[in-house]
Amino acid sequence: MSQPPGHYPAEGDPPNTVRYWNGEQWVGDPIPAPPSATPPPPPGAATAPNQPFATLGVRLGAAVLDGIIVFAVWLVIAFALSAGTSGGILIGVLIYVVYLWLVVEFGATPGKLALGLRITEEDGTTPVGWRGAFMRSIPDLLGNLPLIGWLIMLGAGIGSIFLINSDAENRSVYDRVGRTRVVHKQAL
Repeated sequence: MSQPPGHYPAEGDPPNTVRYWNGEQWVGDPIPAPPSATPPPPPGAATAPNQPFATLGVRLGAAVLDGIIVFAVWLVIAFALSAGTSGGILIGVLIYVVYLWLVVEFGATPGKLALGLRITEEDGTTPVGWRGAFMRSIPDLLGNLPLIGWLIMLGAGIGSIFLINSDAENRSVYDRVGRTRVVHKQAL
């Protein structure tokens, strides 16, 4: 053996043991091998390779940008059409359909695009399709129900904050319902 002195696994010794090599011969009895320098990830915490999941702060920033954009677009269209209640509902449906299309076509809402985020399937790499885009929007749709919609939106918001901070993959209520992930663009 031409290795420098040190502890190495020796041929014929029990598994997971090392013995001291003095540069010329084995010295002493085998001892337990030291633990690996990098412990294995905990069960259930496996992630797609090199996928940094979006943190709460970045996701909140994207949500604020989306809210500003939706409000501005709705305001412009409503004034242009002098929309009443039924016109406002039509505008809301139109904006919803456009947002779904943006998520499927570009992998993100405008706010997420601006902050370098993408919505993916659960594997963290596959772009989200129509099913995932629709499913993750269900809490928002339920938020439009009369009388209880605001409670659903409040629950989805608070629940998402809690989940993003406690989940290894920073998944929100929307991610769990849609079976999606939000990752940084450079990860794709």
